[in-house]
Amino acid sequence: MPKQRGVNVVLVRAVRAALAAAALVAWSAQAQDPAAADGGQAASGQTAQAQGKNNASKTKTTTNLQEVVVTGTHRAGLSPTESVSPIDAFSGAQIANQPSADLTDSLTGIVPSLTTQRFPIADGTAFVRPVSLRNLSPDQTLVLVDGVRFHRSALVNLQIDPLGTFNQGAQAVDFSVFPSNAIERVEVLRDGASVLYGSDAIAGVVNVILKKAPKGATVSAEWGEYGKGDGDLRRYDADAGFPLGADGFVHVSAERETTDPTSRGVPQGGAAAVAAVVGANQVPYDGLGQRWGDPQTRANKLFVNAGLPLAGDVQLYGYGDFMDKKVLSSFFYRNPVLPAQYGISGRSTLVSYANGTLTPANAPQSLVDSITAGGGNPANYLTADAASPSGWVLLNPIYKQFPGGYSPLFGADIADHQLVGGVRGGGEGNLQWDVHYRNGSNEVDYRLQGSINPSLGNLSPTSFHPGKLTQREQGAGADFVRSFDNSPLTLAFGAQWRQETYIIHQGDAASIEVGPTAAVFGVGSDAFQGFPANAAGRFTQNSDSAYFDAETNLTDKWSGAAAVRYEHANGYGSKVVYKLSSRYAFTDAFALRGTYNTGFRTPTPGQANTLNVTTTANAQGGLVPSGTYPVNNPVARALGSAPLKTETSKNLSVGAVWTPTDNVTTTLDYYLIRIDNRIGLVSKSVTQATVDQLAAEGYPNAQLLLGSDASYFGNAFGSHVRGFDFVLDTRHQLGAGTLNVDLRYNRNKQDVVKVKPDTLNNDFVYDLEHQVPRSRAVLSFDYGLHRFDAIARVNRYGGWSTTVGLFGSNNPPDDVNHYSGKTLLDLEARYKFNDTFSVAVGGNNVFDTYPGKEQNATLQFLGVKYALTSPFGFNGAFWYARVTANF
Repeated sequence: MPKQRGVNVVLVRAVRAALAAAALVAWSAQAQDPAAADGGQAASGQTAQAQGKNNASKTKTTTNLQEVVVTGTHRAGLSPTESVSPIDAFSGAQIANQPSADLTDSLTGIVPSLTTQRFPIADGTAFVRPVSLRNLSPDQTLVLVDGVRFHRSALVNLQIDPLGTFNQGAQAVDFSVFPSNAIERVEVLRDGASVLYGSDAIAGVVNVILKKAPKGATVSAEWGEYGKGDGDLRRYDADAGFPLGADGFVHVSAERETTDPTSRGVPQGGAAAVAAVVGANQVPYDGLGQRWGDPQTRANKLFVNAGLPLAGDVQLYGYGDFMDKKVLSSFFYRNPVLPAQYGISGRSTLVSYANGTLTPANAPQSLVDSITAGGGNPANYLTADAASPSGWVLLNPIYKQFPGGYSPLFGADIADHQLVGGVRGGGEGNLQWDVHYRNGSNEVDYRLQGSINPSLGNLSPTSFHPGKLTQREQGAGADFVRSFDNSPLTLAFGAQWRQETYIIHQGDAASIEVGPTAAVFGVGSDAFQGFPANAAGRFTQNSDSAYFDAETNLTDKWSGAAAVRYEHANGYGSKVVYKLSSRYAFTDAFALRGTYNTGFRTPTPGQANTLNVTTTANAQGGLVPSGTYPVNNPVARALGSAPLKTETSKNLSVGAVWTPTDNVTTTLDYYLIRIDNRIGLVSKSVTQATVDQLAAEGYPNAQLLLGSDASYFGNAFGSHVRGFDFVLDTRHQLGAGTLNVDLRYNRNKQDVVKVKPDTLNNDFVYDLEHQVPRSRAVLSFDYGLHRFDAIARVNRYGGWSTTVGLFGSNNPPDDVNHYSGKTLLDLEARYKFNDTFSVAVGGNNVFDTYPGKEQNATLQFLGVKYALTSPFGFNGAFWYARVTANF
């Protein structure tokens, strides 16, 4: 291991040296013909999409500030500055020229209004990281692929405040599904669009446009590592286009990526004390007890996109995706059972102490008799002690397997696929039409290692399959666009049918079995209890909708649009939403634009029916069960749950577009979003009164819930969100090369309003308003000179604040921690040896910037070193090298 670490350090230093040398070459080189930068908005339209990839790779094209976009409008040929709604377009190169192929990181790294966080110990959210637009719930942003709705993840985010407050309760799309080499461009519509696309598009739309080149191939290999010497990344990808018939195409993109875990914590308080007694080598993670860092991942991804012209202007089209990802993370540390003289309390799954002592309590004779009566051997569940009247004490005999304690490993096997097929036509006439069908699914199959079912004693396995979650979706749609030869009017209309099915699969027997000592040590697989039989099931929801949209030029300078949609969802009634838009061009260089729209989001079957029990820590570092229950579950009803309702929104956007010269574009857009009936996790502590009510209703093992945290989904609050986005995109000749300078700034403020009584606590409200920085800026420099290209990207994050949340007093601002803003610098240099081979070296966060030290006393005790709620993580500098071949 030391030898390998030495090699890694040498490689990191080599990358740094190569990057510095490349920068010097860039400034000293002279050229005859300038090569333009490839850092701007991607080309679109059928002609551009059909260009061969060979040409794209051999010629460095300049940024076109007036590209065509297809998201948020039915009119053909509009550029982002001509659109009535604010929209950004990012080329596939901008996505790919980053160290991570995960769209979660690469897109949030360049769009300041998009946010994600990394929580190492947060159940499934450690594996599926949600992406938020404008600090709204991740499932309030609709994700499309080539204009077709993409299915959401099976994960319903169930973190407890303060961990990822804006994620709580969301069931959103897993952005990591998309390999960067499959993407032609990404369009981000920063405006409500439920009228055009249906449920979920309250905050906006992310439309992933796939490559359609019928020829050319690219193969790439990348290696990277954090400056600390861990988190090794190895990525291999390839994509190629093939002709299909005379004018058709098939484009295939594949990727293999592996990442090793990182660790940025310090010894957990209990683990440090145990290590002093038994030695650090007996304690998990060499004395740390638990690991705070990125998980281990192994991912394979495949996208196949195809189009085949038929007779006339009719075309068959479709795509399919597949992802198989294995992720392994960690959980909280559990103390071992040690002799009383060391003063260290053992984990409650292993021992129950006599009051006021660290001596195992005597086992009641009734417990011993019940074990015997059930055909069991007390020695499998208890520890013999002649001093006890029953001959046994409440010491789980499995404790001997964990002399230094245990820290369960929590993982998931994630599988994803979607198939889309359709036929379209009318491209040569005034009536274009498109009919399509989609079928997709996402599965999260959990696994747990190094844990126990404490109620099974010595008979407990240490590996479990706590269950599987499946999200299945299918839908069909028909869309029509009517234009007129002698009129600027464009009419669009269509209808869609959508079905979502959420399936909870029961955990394996050992993860849910209730052994004879369940009332003493607990039940189910420790850390993540298996899904019981009463949680398993299939839950389906259907919706139908129709829309009408009209867009036209009212005068030579004034354009406008109006749209309306009707949608009905089973169990949630019907909604009618509308959108009004207008744009006025005072001159060819300056225009004002604005939209007003209403929107909605229907609760998902997953939100209405998920049941999940896991473990969190209290203020003393002790572990307590935490459960999320369906709204109609007896536990939720006893705590005051009510049937879910649809979220509704009103969205106003007003902006200005200024293009003073051909090489400069500036946009400024103000937005105001009001949302009612937002769905959130309502968390309460189970009291004795609740236990008594459940017991009276016949709820099994109700007493085990006493003192636990219980949550359910409810329409608990509203939000008023306001802010603005500023974009400055320029292109300049610099020496013999071309420099693109791109500045993007977002400022956002959320006010939580209309909090229903006895639902959200004060800490949750504060965190939702303050946990995401109110401001963020991204400044990018992309310079092209002959065969050389360089990118410098500055990310500035504003400060943020967070309460102690679950661990605190529920009394902000008294329990608030404040963290200052940080600035990160990313660099990449690329050199093309010839038309085929190129190499890139780079670094993210090259100055090794970390967030402030974690101030939460409980998280400090648990071993967290840096602010866990950081918007940019806490891993430090990452260095990488990439080799690419284009054919």
